Amino acid sequence: MRPLNLLLPLALMGFIAQAQAETTQPDDPFFPIEELRKAQRFPDALQAIQTLLAQDPGNRRALRLQVLTLDDMGASQQAWQLMQAHPEDFATYEREKVEDDRIAHRIRWGTAYAADEVDREKETRNALALLRQLQDQHPRQTTWEATRLRVDALSSLNQLQRHQEVIDGYDALKRDQIDVPAYILPTVADSMMALRRPEDASAVLLTYLKTSPGDVNARILLSYAWIEQERFDRALPLLEQLSREQPAWPRREGALRGYENWDKYSADMTLAMARSFAQDNASAERALRALIAIGPTDSALQAALGAVEARRQRPSAALERYAMALTLDPRQRDARFGQVDALTALNRPDQATAVLSDLRTRYPEDLRGPRAQRALDLKRGWQFRVEAGRGRSDAREGGTSNSPLGSRDGSLLLEADSPLMDDRWRAALLARDDWASLSGEHVRYRGVGAGIRYRYDRLGVSVDALQAIDRYDRGATTVAVKADWRFSDAWTGTVAATTNDPEASLQARRLGITANSVGVGATYAPSDTTEIATKLSHFRYDDGNRRDQLGIDARQRLSSQPHLLVDGLASVYTSRGSDGADAAYFNPSRDASAAFGVRLDHIGWRRYEREFRQILDVTVGPYWQEGYGTSIVPAISYRHRWAPAESNRLEYGVSWSRPVYDGRRENRVSLDVIWRWGTAE
Repeated sequence: MRPLNLLLPLALMGFIAQAQAETTQPDDPFFPIEELRKAQRFPDALQAIQTLLAQDPGNRRALRLQVLTLDDMGASQQAWQLMQAHPEDFATYEREKVEDDRIAHRIRWGTAYAADEVDREKETRNALALLRQLQDQHPRQTTWEATRLRVDALSSLNQLQRHQEVIDGYDALKRDQIDVPAYILPTVADSMMALRRPEDASAVLLTYLKTSPGDVNARILLSYAWIEQERFDRALPLLEQLSREQPAWPRREGALRGYENWDKYSADMTLAMARSFAQDNASAERALRALIAIGPTDSALQAALGAVEARRQRPSAALERYAMALTLDPRQRDARFGQVDALTALNRPDQATAVLSDLRTRYPEDLRGPRAQRALDLKRGWQFRVEAGRGRSDAREGGTSNSPLGSRDGSLLLEADSPLMDDRWRAALLARDDWASLSGEHVRYRGVGAGIRYRYDRLGVSVDALQAIDRYDRGATTVAVKADWRFSDAWTGTVAATTNDPEASLQARRLGITANSVGVGATYAPSDTTEIATKLSHFRYDDGNRRDQLGIDARQRLSSQPHLLVDGLASVYTSRGSDGADAAYFNPSRDASAAFGVRLDHIGWRRYEREFRQILDVTVGPYWQEGYGTSIVPAISYRHRWAPAESNRLEYGVSWSRPVYDGRRENRVSLDVIWRWGTAE
């Protein structure tokens, strides 16, 4: 590495040597001042200097020591101003140090709470301009001060969120074989994190922590670097240790009471958020609520709880927390960006756009702005969906399958929704094909059509019209109307009505019998860990048969690990058909079922918005059909979910079950694929 030489002019060396020689004499009036400075008792030294200057205002030696002492105390601006009177009294390295200290302090001032929010970066920009001016017009003669200016420039660039320039400057220092000062490494790592380079950030921070192992902020930043690499096995223990090490109210020796430990606060809040990132939102919420009970007026805590509320699928509660945070501090940027996400989740795109537009105007340098804009554009843009499935049912004892889906079945659904119009409306093009092989005959429903969707705030309504183009009911029109209403974050209700319902029995359709349907449903989901959905349907077949169906599905989180969620599953179902066995299709007069099982949802890989998940469902339970008794029905499904991009999602899976129809057990295997483009519901 290049040595940091101090290049001192020979004439000034003699002056400094003479000054040092003078201070060696105990009877010299400057001797006690030099001793105080050596002991770093700068306020006492300054007071002694002021006493000398009161007696002799023109004493150049006292004036010089006054400048150096003020600079040592951090009053570099005042020191620089006083130095302008006699710059020749200072060695080159002293003069450059005062000038550069002034720049460094101005950079630090840029981190203070700005008086003018519109021009909050003014101090930092001015400091960077002065720094560049010194580099261009007064190149540093002292190697260390030349390096220091380059390093301090990285701090100002980081504050201005010009993160790529920070990395470029850091790389240039290394290319020039300069030993980069350790104090700037956390700043470099922060810029690496902003550019989503957590591997590089963790390497830089580990190097820094070898020299400053007690730096709490650096350890917290390292934990975030581990989290963004999905290394929760390193991040969580690090934060737990940090939280244990920090007393809430440390007390200095001899003090009557302790003082607030903000490092403890930072460690505890970061640990709570890390648990949320690790999918344990319930414990994160408990931890944050405990902290808010201590400091309810802390805007950062309120914003953090808002983020966790959003992850717990409570957008209204999240929005309320963000409003509280912004009431406490109107400049709480995390809360403002959280508002965009919450308003988007609440289907208020116009309000989300207004908030985001204001954010991007106020903070054009914040990298979250473009990302939030992309997410909002995806939600408002074109939406595509393709679903395809194939199934096979075989009677265990051989012979013809009794399954209402036949021995073979398949389905295909195509949907394209237009970009959002007036923040509420979409037009849709639809096509679907459902078929089943029944006693050797290929029976199908095939239709094409269009639809209109309305969704804003609590209300969603869709109207679809499809014309059948199959040979069984060619020209018939299917009209489906569905509406849903969000009563709260927890409760949602739905109603639906369909003529010539494609979900009706294909066995009946083979005989020229169609059905209209109506249905109501309700979903209770108080959080991400609990969900109960109920649906009641009524089918009116052309042959006079009336069929009622009631189903309840429940899911409860059993375990939350960073890459594995375990849910308990339960479902009950019952139905009745007025014509019973007299109908010419599968139509139990009474039947019921229950199933209980578990779901394993494993994250195999994740990189920010991109991820791969695998889901395994295993259930078993009784099925009862009037006249045929009770049988146990097992079922297993295994699925992959890919999200190669924020807007592109692919899901596919295989399912196996052993259902019973009219007392005959069958083996059923099915495959399905779902592809979605866009993020709208």
